Amino acid sequence: MLVGVDVGGTNTDAVIIDEEIHTLKVPNEEGIEAILKKLPGMRNEGRVAVSTSLPLNLLLSRAHEHPTLTLLFPGPGLNFSSKGVVLRGCVNHRGDVVEEIDENEIREALRRNSYDNIAVASKFSTRNSEIEERVLEIAKEFLPESAIALSHHCGGLSYPLRINTTVVNAKIKRTVFELVETIRAHFDNFLFFRGDGGLMPYRLALDNPSSLYNSSPAAVALGASFLSGESDALVVDIGGTTTDFVILEKGLPRICENAVILGEKTLVRCVSSVSIPYGGDSLVSEGELLPRREGKPVAFGGERPTLTDVLNAEGFEIGDYRASRNCSELKEWDTAEILDGFLKKVAKKIMEFSPEKVILGGYLSKYLQELIARKISSKVIVPKFSEVMNAFGVAVSRISLTLYARFDTVLSRASFNGVIENSPFPEGSSPSEDEIIEEAKRKLIQIVRNEGFEAEEEFELIHFNSYPVVRGGWRRGIIADVIIQLKPGISERAEELRKGGF
Repeated sequence: MLVGVDVGGTNTDAVIIDEEIHTLKVPNEEGIEAILKKLPGMRNEGRVAVSTSLPLNLLLSRAHEHPTLTLLFPGPGLNFSSKGVVLRGCVNHRGDVVEEIDENEIREALRRNSYDNIAVASKFSTRNSEIEERVLEIAKEFLPESAIALSHHCGGLSYPLRINTTVVNAKIKRTVFELVETIRAHFDNFLFFRGDGGLMPYRLALDNPSSLYNSSPAAVALGASFLSGESDALVVDIGGTTTDFVILEKGLPRICENAVILGEKTLVRCVSSVSIPYGGDSLVSEGELLPRREGKPVAFGGERPTLTDVLNAEGFEIGDYRASRNCSELKEWDTAEILDGFLKKVAKKIMEFSPEKVILGGYLSKYLQELIARKISSKVIVPKFSEVMNAFGVAVSRISLTLYARFDTVLSRASFNGVIENSPFPEGSSPSEDEIIEEAKRKLIQIVRNEGFEAEEEFELIHFNSYPVVRGGWRRGIIADVIIQLKPGISERAEELRKGGF
């Protein structure tokens, strides 16, 4: 049994995929708990995965309300004072602590600044996270761990980008913690849907919550591929607040590396998407469709007319369509012109991509299919269950994690995402490239299993570099860096269900 939940900007959708399909949709005003309570007998059955735009919404709307104190431990070299408070303490490129932290200096920085959350970044923490872990213990005297982010969880050697990513994590971490507490009241273990179209255990998402950035558009794209059977298309998701556009390539959403968030380049890898600020709940006022939401459509108990009510005024029957048609404000305006204005905005954005095929998703997709098709030359597809396409994408995805590994047989140690361990290879040995990669794969699978899940073992080698260490004319061992990923995509179980007709 596969369960997918997508917390969008307006509604929360859920789908249960087994021998039969069950779908649920509730407005966000009722909260995610409303939909979790409706998932019958699922506490210890099946696999539960959740996608959320909550961290994204927080970043875009209230980031300035959550000032971050950034504590930096760069060591000698470039001046990073413009990025935060530079303090004593240094890890070198080999992963050795070559300068100790000054605990009094750290506490003084924590006392004299005003902040809501803390970002901690040591330059080579991805090779040894010891300094960051020690600073965490001090910082916990001032704020809870849910408000403190450490940079080694981000991966990646680029120190400036890792700093930026850690700041993002610090700002949204508390929100994700609160969401986890809500979900765990109903499910013992679950997965989060990442912004690149894969799944990750919730405990790992707490360490690196920026991985969830832009997850809802990624979910829509994967759901579109699964439900339509199409591999290459433009996916258009008509939501309540926005309409999102995502390119689908070879069955996966097009990915953006080093996403710019809050005006800064980061290490975040997520779906590449664009949006227009109009959807089914967009307010209609003075005969104009406005780029904002002020509540539900009149057809669903709201007080002010929206795009959905305009569709009802034009002859569609969505919700309580009579309430829409009796709305006094709509009677005064040219609803055909309002609707046509929205369709032109969507068509203009679609034509910028010049797609052969367009897959529509969202509650209004089946109503707008023919109208949009008239304005573009592309084939327009609306698959079954298009109204919960996002939740389908979450449910059918598979686990995808990235491991940053370094093996140093000279010092007989290894580091995995910044955590130092004993080397799996003998001191002074020179393992082959294949042996090193296999060890990285084994470790990645072990990480997943430690979180209570099994992963499909389809790997992508992102980076490999190995060189010998020679001293006094003698080969002393090797140092190897590996970046390897469990590839995102549609799970084998979901493919089996699709072939069997669910």
